[in-house]
Order: sequence, then structure tokens, then C-alpha cells
Amino acid sequence: MQIPKAHGFSPRNDLSCPANQNMAEFFNEKCGISGHIPLGSFNAMFNFTGSRQVDAAATKSLAMVGYFIPLYEVKLAKLNLVLHEEIKRAVPYSWDPASLASFIENYGTHIVTSATVGGRDVVYIRQHQSSSLSVSDIENYVKDIGDHRFMDSTGESSAGPLKYKDKDVTVIFRRRGGDDLEQSPDRWAETVRLAPDVINMTFTPIVSLLEGVPGIKHLARAIDLYLEYKPPIEDLQYFLDFQIARIWAPEQSNIQRKEPVCPSLQFSLMGPKLYVSPDQVIYIFT
Repeated sequence: MQIPKAHGFSPRNDLSCPANQNMAEFFNEKCGISGHIPLGSFNAMFNFTGSRQVDAAATKSLAMVGYFIPLYEVKLAKLNLVLHEEIKRAVPYSWDPASLASFIENYGTHIVTSATVGGRDVVYIRQHQSSSLSVSDIENYVKDIGDHRFMDSTGESSAGPLKYKDKDVTVIFRRRGGDDLEQSPDRWAETVRLAPDVINMTFTPIVSLLEGVPGIKHLARAIDLYLEYKPPIEDLQYFLDFQIARIWAPEQSNIQRKEPVCPSLQFSLMGPKLYVSPDQVIYIFT
């Protein structure tokens, strides 16, 4: 356990990102995770519920402004973790949607390695694609929102009411820890010691603790699909039923793919081409 010597407001955090990926990477870094596929905490803070591609296409920029009051951190003393044999045996050897969904529901996708306890008061801003605000406009707008909420220690804003709908932005106010009924940021901060809460956690992917286990590649792919498309956990089995095992699936890559070099059929002069793979596929019916 680590306990800081001093308590109180940390410097105000103002962050604007022109794309979801940048903000997702920032959240992942705070959680000790690499990569750009967002975790549940990122989706929850910005109210994202669709697939990563759909959410990104509908969003022009993301921003956040607020305060964090860390009181102490609880973390594992040793990170050389070993999973129970029961968990290892639950990894299916093949692409089995029912077993993969059951594993994710029972054991999750990540292991918690630390938790920071204290309070946070943060405003999350999502700019929609329809918004006409420029980069400098949205930065000034985020600053205005922060000043409107946090600058006046009495809890009374000196600025007029901000109009969110006119700007085509979604503004989300979230507090964790302390007395949420306190309107003044200063008075709320004084209550954090009396009612602290978890304000951040770090993780390690569960697949990193399953190296060498048969079927780990199938589980890793199922977890990636689950995090990227976010189907409800009760529907995950049926979602995975429509996916293809890794051997037949296209690799995820940011590199632009070339047209496949294989025979094709074209039913009209200007119509699309239907490419036909020459690879033989054998189905065995029992």
C-alpha cells in the first residue's frame, strides 16, 4: 500500500483529443494497458455503447476537465501472478463460442493489479461530427466549462449558463467519492476523506497469464472482439457464433489492403466483382 504524504486537489486536468483513439490510449495508459482498444472505463465515462468504429465515426473530438484527489493506492506487492489451474482448464482448445463466452463471463478480460482510492470530479465532453466548432473553439469551450464548474470556490458560477445543445456536444458530469450533494467543489473536496471511493485501477490482460495454454489464441481473439464491438455479455455467445476462427479471419491491421489476386465473377459490365478463392474447403458432416 502506498499513502501519499500530502492530500488535496491535484492540478486541474484539461485534455482534448481530436480522435477517440488518442483518448482511449490515454485511458489505457492510466490503467497500465497498452494499445488503442478502449476498456470499459473509457466507454462508461463517455457513454459509448456501440462498436468502436461506429462510436469513432460519430465523434469529432473528445475532451475532459476536472480534478482528482488521490488519498492512497493499494496494489499487489508481486506481479508474477499465477492463475489457478481451474482457470487454465476453462480455456477451450478450439473456436467454441459457448465456452469462450462462458470464460469471459466467469473470469473477465483483465486482472486488477492496483486501485487508487480518493475522489474525482470530472466533466467529459464529446463533440459530435455535426458540430461546427474548430479545434481552437472546442479547446476554449472546454476551458469555459471547467471555469464554469470549478473556478468559483463558493459553488456559484460567475458565468452565464452554457448552451450544450447549440454546440452539438454532449457534456457529462461525473463525481466519485465524497458527498455528491455538495455543490461547491471546495466543500465537496473536504468530504472526500470521509467517503472515499475507487477513482482509478490498473490491470493486466488475463491472456498474458495464460501463455502456453492450448487455445489461447482463440481466447485472445474472442476478448478483442468483445472489447471492440461491445455486445451484451448475455449475447456474447451468439455474437461469437457469427465470427470465424482465426485461421480464416482477416488480420486486423491499419495497412490498406490490396485487391485480392484470385479469379472473379462479374455479372454486369459496371457491377461489382465477386472474387472466388481457389482454396479447397472440406466439410465433414457427422
